[in-house]
Amino acid sequence: MAKPIELETVLKGDEARRFHEYLENPTPQFTPESRALIEEARQLSKKWHD
Repeated sequence: MAKPIELETVLKGDEARRFHEYLENPTPQFTPESRALIEEARQLSKKWHD
């Protein structure tokens, strides 16, 4: 039987620092299209739960 492949990522230096900062204070970047989808989902949710 085949062994599962184990993947890992090692961040060093500036990449590690920026990743850690992001984990401490995530700032999602949404496109206008994704914002519209989120708003539509929010509105539908309100209709379904009223």
